[in-house]
Amino acid sequence: MRADDLAGTGLVSKQRWVLPLWVSVVRLLCRGGWRASVAILRWSVRAKRITVSLLVLLGVELWAGRRGVLAAVVVAAVVGVVWAWRWPASFGRWVAQPTRGAWRWRTRYRRLWHPVMDGVGLTRITPDRQVFVPRVTAVRSTRTVDVLHVRLLHGHTPEDIAASAEGMRHAFGAHRLKVVEAGPGRVRIVCYSRDPLTRVVPPIEPGTVPDLGAVPVGLAEDGQTYAAVLLGMHVLITGASGAGKGSVLWSIVRGLGPHVASGVVRLRGLDPKGGMELFPGRALFTHYADDNADELVELLERTVEDMNARKRRLKAAGLRAFVPSVADPLEVVIVDELAFLTAYAPTREIKSRVTTALSLLLSQGRAVGFCVIAALQDPRKDVLAFRNLFTYRIALRLTEDSEVDMVLGAGALDRGAACHRIPLSQPGVAFVYVDGAAEPVRVRFSYLTDADIRAMTERWPAPPTGPAPTDGSTPAGSGASDRHSEPVRVPGPRRAPHRVNPRHRVDPR
Repeated sequence: MRADDLAGTGLVSKQRWVLPLWVSVVRLLCRGGWRASVAILRWSVRAKRITVSLLVLLGVELWAGRRGVLAAVVVAAVVGVVWAWRWPASFGRWVAQPTRGAWRWRTRYRRLWHPVMDGVGLTRITPDRQVFVPRVTAVRSTRTVDVLHVRLLHGHTPEDIAASAEGMRHAFGAHRLKVVEAGPGRVRIVCYSRDPLTRVVPPIEPGTVPDLGAVPVGLAEDGQTYAAVLLGMHVLITGASGAGKGSVLWSIVRGLGPHVASGVVRLRGLDPKGGMELFPGRALFTHYADDNADELVELLERTVEDMNARKRRLKAAGLRAFVPSVADPLEVVIVDELAFLTAYAPTREIKSRVTTALSLLLSQGRAVGFCVIAALQDPRKDVLAFRNLFTYRIALRLTEDSEVDMVLGAGALDRGAACHRIPLSQPGVAFVYVDGAAEPVRVRFSYLTDADIRAMTERWPAPPTGPAPTDGSTPAGSGASDRHSEPVRVPGPRRAPHRVNPRHRVDPR
C-alpha cells in the first residue's frame, strides 16, 4: 500500500514542502516592482516630451540647484509664449494639440474606450479568454475636434471601423464622427465635439499677399478658415433653391478681390437671371452679360477665342506651365444658373453653341489659365452632361440623397457627405470635394450683404483693359508696367484645398 493511499485514512499524514512567508512576500514584491518598472518605461517612451523635460529639470537641479530650476522654468515659459505668438502652427503641432489631446484622453476617452469598442463589436476574445481592442496610439485635440490615432487589430480593415462610426458618435457624444485611413493598419477617428458652422460666417478678409493657392472663402468644420484652390480647377456649385449658391459665388469673388484690382485675375460674369445675382458687382467684372441668350453665348464663344489665342502664344513661347501675370491673367468665368444655358435654352442652336463652348473651356482651359465656376440647382446628367469635367465640386443642401453621389462622386454619401440633411436654417453650409482628395470637407461659406458687395466694387474695381493680346504683349491700360513686381504665389496644378488659420490646425499624422 502506498503512502498516498494511507494519507486519506488519517493514519498517515503526507508532508508538503511550503515556502516560508518571507520568501513569498519577496517574490510578490519583485514581481510587482518588475511590472511597475516596465509600465514606467513604456510610459516614458510614449510621453517622450514629459520624460525629456523631467530629465532636463533634474540635470539643472543637480548642476545649479533650485534657483537654476526656477530660472529654467521662467525661460521655458517665455520661449513658449514667444513660440505660440510668432509660430502658432508649429506650437500647436508640437505643444498645444498633444497637451490638449492627452487631457481629453485621460478625462473623457480612456474610460469609454473599452466599453465602446465592445458595444460596437470591435473587440476580440481569444480561446483562453484574453480580450483585445484596437489601441489608441496618440490623441490630438483642438477646441472643436479630437483626432484619435488608432492601430487596428489583425484582420480589421478601415471599413470595419467606419461601419461603427455612428455607434461611436453617440457613445462619445460627438456632433459628427468620421473615420479616415492613415496607413496600413492605422486609422484616424475624427470626433467633432461641437459645430462651429451653426452661426453665419461674416465676410473674410483676403490675404495681404496674393496667393491663388489659398483663397479664403469660409469656415471649415474644424474651426479653421477654409481656403480654396482655384488655379487649375473648374468649380461646380450645386444646391437647392435657397441653399446659398450666392454665398459661394460672392465668397470666391471677395477672395479674389485683390487679384482683380491688380490685374492678375480677370472676371467674366454670365447671369441668365437678368442680373439679379451678379449685376450688383458689375464693376468687378471685365466682361459681363445678362440681357439675353444670344449675348450670353457670344461671351462664352469670345472666351473660347481668347483661350485659343493664349494657347498659341504659350506654344510660340515654348511654355508648358501657365503662370498668371498681368499680361496673361487667370481668367475666371462665373456662370450663375447654368441650367438655363445647357437644358432650358430657348433654341436648340443656342444650346448646341453653349455646350460646345463650355466643353472646350472645361477640357482645355485649365492648362492655360481659364477657370469656370458654374452654379445650378439640378445636377442630373440631362441637365449638365459634362459635370465630370468639373474638378472642384461644392454640394450645398440637396433635395434627395441620390443627388449627393451625382455631385460629389460615387461613395460620397457613405463617407458622410449628407447634403440632403443640411438644415434649411443653415444656408451656405456645403460639402466640398476636390479630385484626388480622400473625402469631402464640410464648410460654411461667408455671407455677403448688398452693402458688402458695393464695398467690394469700390475697393477692388476691375482695371480698364483693352482687347486681349495676340502676340504676347500686355493689354492696353492694364497697368502692367507698375504691377509686374507684385509677388504672386502660385500653387502646384493639383492639390487639395487647405486652411489658412494655423492656430487650430490639427496635425494629420
